[in-house]
Amino acid sequence: MRALAVIGVLVFHAFPGALRGGFTGVDIFFVISGFLITRIVAGEIAAGHFSIAAFYGRRIQRIFPALVLVMVACIAFGWLALFPDELKMLGKHVFGGTAFLSNIFLWQEVGYFDTAAETKPLLHLWSLGIEEQFYVLWPLALLWSARRGKALACAAVLAVLSFAVNVGGLHAFPSATFYSPASRAWELLAGALLACAALGQHPAATAGLAGRLLHRYRHPASVLGLLLVALAYGLASKERAFPGWWALLPVAGAVLLIGAGPQACVNRVLGSRPLVAIGIVSYPLYLWHWPLLSFAQIVESGTPSAGLRAAALALALLLAWATWRLVERPLRTWRTPRARVALLSAAMLALAAGGALLYLKDGLPRRAAIATSERMQKALVLVEDVANAAACKQRYGFDTLYKYCLQTWPDRAPTVALVGDSHAYHVNAGLQAWYGSRGENMVMFGTRIPYWGLDPSIGDEYQAVTQRMLELALETPSIHTVLLSTAAKLSDGNTVHIAALRETLRRYTQAGKQVIWLHDVPALDFDPRSCIPRAGIPSSKTRRDCSIARANFERGTADHERLMRAILADFPMVQQFRPAEYLCDRQRCHVAAGGTLMYRDNNHLSYEGDLRVGAGFAAEQEARLHRTTTK
Repeated sequence: MRALAVIGVLVFHAFPGALRGGFTGVDIFFVISGFLITRIVAGEIAAGHFSIAAFYGRRIQRIFPALVLVMVACIAFGWLALFPDELKMLGKHVFGGTAFLSNIFLWQEVGYFDTAAETKPLLHLWSLGIEEQFYVLWPLALLWSARRGKALACAAVLAVLSFAVNVGGLHAFPSATFYSPASRAWELLAGALLACAALGQHPAATAGLAGRLLHRYRHPASVLGLLLVALAYGLASKERAFPGWWALLPVAGAVLLIGAGPQACVNRVLGSRPLVAIGIVSYPLYLWHWPLLSFAQIVESGTPSAGLRAAALALALLLAWATWRLVERPLRTWRTPRARVALLSAAMLALAAGGALLYLKDGLPRRAAIATSERMQKALVLVEDVANAAACKQRYGFDTLYKYCLQTWPDRAPTVALVGDSHAYHVNAGLQAWYGSRGENMVMFGTRIPYWGLDPSIGDEYQAVTQRMLELALETPSIHTVLLSTAAKLSDGNTVHIAALRETLRRYTQAGKQVIWLHDVPALDFDPRSCIPRAGIPSSKTRRDCSIARANFERGTADHERLMRAILADFPMVQQFRPAEYLCDRQRCHVAAGGTLMYRDNNHLSYEGDLRVGAGFAAEQEARLHRTTTK
């Protein structure tokens, strides 16, 4: 059964279109784990020699060896090839993995099926977190209930409660429900129920009507179990909310397969040598496969070729066998159990410290391994002035919903306001440099689209507070110039945005404000980090020509530009600035210049790009001022 589970997971991760529900193999693992661990613990309790310390000692000896090896390998590869921001996040997830808190870390960051999840090499450790958190409490609950003859009832009640949490939170809290032990415990408890009811491998051990029926009809039960697993693999998908009711398919299938016993027809097939061999190495295979696929995704800056993904799975199988043969087996007989536990615990603590160090040191940006591309890698880091932002928010009484608030001199009245979303923020430094050189105090207000009165139509808490920022820029007497910028694109069907933009320009111009409209930068169709060679790692996706065709950019924004021309024609006093003129020549828009990147992602400028655009803005404003003074 372990082979059935791990094959589903591997195929889904490498070729999701081939087995879209293969991720439910993890649910099968949960049932198997709950059954085996509960059977062992319940047996020891019945025999009167159960020990919590011995239980956790066995868990450490089972889980730690392969896990330590895989995380050390991930850090080693990351040291050589990952950019600082990537290594920083890897360090965070190594720390989470050592503490078995990966599921908690991940539900605060990203959904399991989000594209960003594909570049998290230790994403798969979420399932280990679920299991180990479950085993913190379940042995104690089992010990308490078994002594009172209530183990089966205890498992049943807890399973029902957990399933209710799973179904109840699925749509309101999808990420938390996927990663939470409270909403996943029922899957392990399903296996625990089997163990508590003594439904298992030996007919003599079966008890009760359910046990006798399951043994009598073991062949159809195993066929039905396999059918349910097949349905889970075929019908579950990332488009469907999960776990929820859909998780009943793999869980019920696993319960039937385990309950049918080894003599059932399907289980005889699952007990064949090749599948048993895969099952034996299923744990290290699970640990190795995802980092290999994820690192391939990172290095390739996109989905690797089918051949590379197949090679990653083959390598994972080889590494899994080597881990089992050269690490796990020898450790089982090395010295005493106490010595093994001490060694493995020390190794895990060292890894935790190493992961924390990588995170706190921002991914060690001065590593010798990445020195040749250090300047370009710095461009990927978002430059933030935390102290300035805090002072700015305090001055205007903004709470955390006001995402961006920066001011050249926080203790003085502002004279220039830049209002917009993140596409205003990514030109802030360059504009602030020029205005500051002229003694102007520029404030940057930003959350969402800087159009007047949009909050009722958007229903977005960030958009709602943008209204307050727009009002501040209008009502503050010292502000004489307002710059507006947004990533939002106009379309013929979006009459609300068109009317709101007109109203915004009307209010500011009628109030006597000088308004400058900042057009957007070209968006890329690739990740700019693919322009940076990774140390010693051949990649078919490293770009030599780090640019896009200007014609493609202009074609993609043609409708928006047409509508903007029509609107701005009614406001001739509004100035316009086009950053693309300082990022593009007549043919190409360049992502890298002067040995560094102009972009930090596919639609935001880097700090260097910000300064480059700011220099262009300064040149245009200086020329405008010169023309004005020479008239």
